[in-house]
Amino acid sequence: MSCFRETAKLNDIADIAANILDEAYGAERQCFADLGRTRLIGSWRVRKNKWGSNQREFGWSCLRAPNMEVCKRGMTELSKTYDVIVVGAGPAGLAAGLHSALFDLRTLVIDADEEAGGMAKRARGLENYPGFNRISGRRLMERMALQAKKAGVELHSSEKVVNLSLDGGKKIARTKLGAYSGRALILATGDGMKGLGMKWETWIGGGVAYCAECGAPFFRGRDVVVVGGCQQALNEALRLTKIAERVRLVNHANAFTVIEKTRRRLEREGVRLIEDYVGIEIKGKPPFKRLVLRRLGDSARKGLRTNIVFVVGGVKPFVSVLQEAGIETHRLGCVVVDEFGRTNVRGVFAAGACASTARDIIPACVGDGTNVATSVRLFLKYGC
Repeated sequence: MSCFRETAKLNDIADIAANILDEAYGAERQCFADLGRTRLIGSWRVRKNKWGSNQREFGWSCLRAPNMEVCKRGMTELSKTYDVIVVGAGPAGLAAGLHSALFDLRTLVIDADEEAGGMAKRARGLENYPGFNRISGRRLMERMALQAKKAGVELHSSEKVVNLSLDGGKKIARTKLGAYSGRALILATGDGMKGLGMKWETWIGGGVAYCAECGAPFFRGRDVVVVGGCQQALNEALRLTKIAERVRLVNHANAFTVIEKTRRRLEREGVRLIEDYVGIEIKGKPPFKRLVLRRLGDSARKGLRTNIVFVVGGVKPFVSVLQEAGIETHRLGCVVVDEFGRTNVRGVFAAGACASTARDIIPACVGDGTNVATSVRLFLKYGC
């Protein structure tokens, strides 16, 4: 038995597993991690998968760790291969995974959150999803995840993809728990933009937007309020003047500097600049929204009535992983795709809110994930 001792929280078990993986690789060998009061024993085991072939996995046994679900998780051998790897378990990712499995493709769905569903879990009541008069986002996502698993999807939660290797025919997604190889990769990671912490800012498609090009038809002739927490908000406000009827720009918490030359340009283009306020909440239903602002000095509040609230909070960190892998992205973080969901890298696709298409509402994301799964099946079968 090989030994590795570490003082750490159980949340760091993925790092410990990665460190002792090489030691534990023997067929009969074991290792353990001593985490203070809790001791974990890890060893390789062999089991048959649904296709009848042997699969080697690295698993933990927990001696004393009550209520610690992470101890039940296993780490799969680095050489494990799938037909399709889906990164992201929101509506688009689950739909893509489900239909890939129904096409009899070995499918893995990886998600960084503890539960599948993404931002859709936050929706209190959906009234636009076919087949339901009204259903909560959490309940819908639970049903989708269960259906995907029953179809044969292997769903890994609490695994953040930290690196992508896309050279050649194999697509490799690396997490802290290991590396997974696939013949095709579907990105369904959700919107590439950060939020600003405003209440209801995640109601994408319900009068809230994050991308000018993706939602261009919806901006035409409308009143738009841009709430920005970074310098990029200035450029987005100026771009919107070409399609929107009226544009106002809120410098969220005075997060970026506006020089005099830029102020004159904003005034010339008809953009009203609002400073010394922070956005706190978005109210109302389409076609009218109300952005609630709080003044920095005395906390006085005021509201702005508009058609669309455009949120610009900066690009999420995962976008840099995509860019390092050679995937073309939009300046606001979404992945550039064609009408079939194909990216600039052969064998890599994108679906849902992370793609450069207007797929922000849940039913549209599900449809997009289904379409992209079909594109992947054709790619794997015919190379197109």
